[in-house]
Amino acid sequence: IIGVQWVFYLFFFALYLISAKTAHRVVGYFEEEAVISYTHYLAEIDEGRSANVPAPQIAKRYWGLPDDATLRDVVLVVRPNEAHHRDVNQGYADELAGLPRRPVAPCPPHAALQPTWKQAA
Repeated sequence: IIGVQWVFYLFFFALYLISAKTAHRVVGYFEEEAVISYTHYLAEIDEGRSANVPAPQIAKRYWGLPDDATLRDVVLVVRPNEAHHRDVNQGYADELAGLPRRPVAPCPPHAALQPTWKQAA
C-alpha cells in the first residue's frame, strides 16, 4: 500500500508541476466521487444493509455532534464537507483557466485542529 501511495504521490506531484489546473480538476472529480459514495452509503444505512452504529468520539468532537450521534449523522456532515472540497478544487481549476467563479458549497462547522508537535516542543 505504501508503494502505491508513493507512486500516486509522484504522479500527482508531476501532474501538478505540469498542469496545476488539471491536478485541481482531478481532485475535484475525486471529491465528487466521495459525495456520490457517501450518498450511496446513506442509502445502505437507511435501508438497513449497514449498521447505524454510534458515532466515534473523535467524529463527535470534531464535527460538534451530540453525544447520541450515529454513523448516519457523521455521514450527513462529511458529505457536504466533501462537496465543499469539490467546489473549492474545481474553483481553483476554473481560476487557473481564466473562467468565472462558480458557487461553493458551504463547509460544515468543525473543530479547529492544532498540530500535536507544538505540544511536545
